Amino acid sequence: LGLEWLKRNQRPDGSWSLLGPYQHGAASGAENKCSATAMALLAFQGAGHTHKEGEYQKEVAKAWKVLLGMQDKDGVFYHEGVHHQQLYSQAQATIAICELYGMTKDKDYKQPAQRAIDYAVRIQSPEGGWRYTPGQDSDTSVTGWFVIALQSALMAGLEVPSPTLEKITKYLDSVGSNNQSEYAYRPGSGATETMTAEALLCRQYLNWKHDDPRLTAGVDLLLQYPIRWDFDNTNVYYWYYATQVMHHMEGEPWKK
Repeated sequence: LGLEWLKRNQRPDGSWSLLGPYQHGAASGAENKCSATAMALLAFQGAGHTHKEGEYQKEVAKAWKVLLGMQDKDGVFYHEGVHHQQLYSQAQATIAICELYGMTKDKDYKQPAQRAIDYAVRIQSPEGGWRYTPGQDSDTSVTGWFVIALQSALMAGLEVPSPTLEKITKYLDSVGSNNQSEYAYRPGSGATETMTAEALLCRQYLNWKHDDPRLTAGVDLLLQYPIRWDFDNTNVYYWYYATQVMHHMEGEPWKK
């Protein structure tokens, strides 16, 4: 049903909008065609649909024509819009293209995917993460999206320099507390369940084992914040990351 909804709301040019034609779009009122299209593609691809196969092959192919058209020779997808959305959008588009290449091994997507990864590596900040401006500052929120992109690239057989991953580990150490089982948005701020979920997913991708006591302690903490459907507790950003952490843990945490 979710994919059918996305199909219905795809624009004639193949993109998606954050603002409509549906009701209750982005609360900020800011359009972001790059991000909306990348996130819709992640949903289709997550269900196994690509431009080569699946029930939604036509929609995916049309969307990729738009998203690839946005990418420049440096690997950048996002060129206009709200400044603080730039690197979120870039990371989401990078995840999508690395996933697609990994799923299909279509050679037409290899170079665009590698270009996007090379750009991510090039703009990593000295602190080890990413934030709003390429090459400057870090926060856990933006960094998490890039970690997923780098992991997708590795799984697809693309090149990711190991020093890039080592710098991410150093950044996560700087925002971690309680023996690295809880995490903050930025160094010096307090830990939250949302940033803890995002950082723990990064740790899983950076090879922490299932039985690492730091990971299991963090997972136990997250289990105190179950998904709740009442309006006052709607935090889809937390749900997005906590669900993935539990899914990778499997077993009892995932059941809970």
